[in-house]
Amino acid sequence: MPQAIATAALSSHSEPCIAVELKSQAADVVDLDSHKHCDDSLSPQDDTNESSAQANARHSPRAPDQPDGSEPGDSQTAKSSDEDSDSNDDESADGGRENSGNDRADAKAQQGDDDSGCANDADSADNDDDTVDADDRPTLQSHFDYYTDSSHYVNITTTSLATAPFHGFMVSLRRDWLQARDLNGAQAVETTTLGFSKELSELWGIGGGFGTARGLQYNDLVGAFQSHFNYKGASVTATIARDMLLESAQAVKANIRQTDFGLSFSDDLSEHVSTDAEVHHRIYSDGNSSNNIAFSPDYTFNLSLGKLALGYRFSYTAFARNPEAGYWAPQKALSDGLSADWSFDRAEFYGRTELGLDYDSVREIGKLSNGPSSGPGASAAVAFGIRLIKGIELETYWTGNGSPGWNSMNIGVSLNYSF
Repeated sequence: MPQAIATAALSSHSEPCIAVELKSQAADVVDLDSHKHCDDSLSPQDDTNESSAQANARHSPRAPDQPDGSEPGDSQTAKSSDEDSDSNDDESADGGRENSGNDRADAKAQQGDDDSGCANDADSADNDDDTVDADDRPTLQSHFDYYTDSSHYVNITTTSLATAPFHGFMVSLRRDWLQARDLNGAQAVETTTLGFSKELSELWGIGGGFGTARGLQYNDLVGAFQSHFNYKGASVTATIARDMLLESAQAVKANIRQTDFGLSFSDDLSEHVSTDAEVHHRIYSDGNSSNNIAFSPDYTFNLSLGKLALGYRFSYTAFARNPEAGYWAPQKALSDGLSADWSFDRAEFYGRTELGLDYDSVREIGKLSNGPSSGPGASAAVAFGIRLIKGIELETYWTGNGSPGWNSMNIGVSLNYSF
């Protein structure tokens, strides 16, 4: 089954997914930092970050004010003048008292400005969690996804994920449960994985995990290892993963396993232009193999109501053969088209909508009902989340894909809690 136009990350960390891969998920909504502090000017701004265009301007630190606006040398001049003329002592004293009054007024005004500019300092002291990077907080996530398509495949997936920092690592425990149903019956798989990730330096980090996949008739090992390198806004990620092929009940029953060798690249070329590219080579336990290439540049407009991204999508997939074993395996599938994505983020809620129009060119020996055929296609994704209380987010989404002779749909809901 082809992937949807966008994929929601069930985990906010960089570890590779080695459990159930949903066929299509909601668009990933960027969680902007809604907590602003008066000392933001002390933190360097990362222009390479995708959401940097939405960051507010930093507060400039003010230079200490002179009591009366005079230059430092004025006091020495005034002192010399007092020594030369005793007749001006009273006037000078009066002026000193006047200046002292001005000093107190200026100090009071300065204090008022400081109180206004840093009104949240006390709150920030009481809520230290606001200063902690969201990626470093322990989290609990629960996810439910329902998938169906015109080939009568129905997949129900539930996911539980717990993450926490441990001695410089971010560790996670994940459990996926899948029930797949088609015209031949139902199959179930339970996958449990223990994962980790760590940023070794500002340039590169590692991640991975291992676990087991248990079905009705088998118990198998799954695992993954990932390494990424970041430099001047560009990121290169290499991944090797071994997991189960869970596209349908037929594929689950056949106990088909896949080993994925992946390489991805992303770069923020400018404040508005970004690009992503991926290359995958997969080897299957039934003797099949596939190659996949994807490329997707975007141009983002920063609007008052949110972000609008217009992009181009290209993908190419080729399988060595079509075994008709319950998964889509075309000899060739080439797709290119245009996409539009609009996202917004507010203090209490956020959302994202994506639309895509493309043309698919497919060559397949087996039944074309297992996936898209040649012709124009369309895709859409909608996600909406609300922040119920501090640290708790509830998100729901819907995705749909269609092409001549085939269509699919996903709906899902997730609940995320950050400590």
